[in-house]
Amino acid sequence: MNLNIYKWVAASISISCSIMQATAIINIQWIAWIFLMVSVLMWTYVSYLEKDKARLTQQIIFILLSFVAIYNWFKYR
Repeated sequence: MNLNIYKWVAASISISCSIMQATAIINIQWIAWIFLMVSVLMWTYVSYLEKDKARLTQQIIFILLSFVAIYNWFKYR
């Protein structure tokens, strides 16, 4: 299975969302977090298929922290 398309789509989402976060426009930051979670899920899938345990662990921790970040964003906004 060729996973390059998943990698490039996930990377594109990450770059786009990083730009959204860097603009400091508060009203769109939650959207960036949601799309970043999609990107992380894609990277998690690729890491699982490639049996890359270190990257898989990193992605799982990042997705959990993303849920916390979104929760905090809505709670303290």
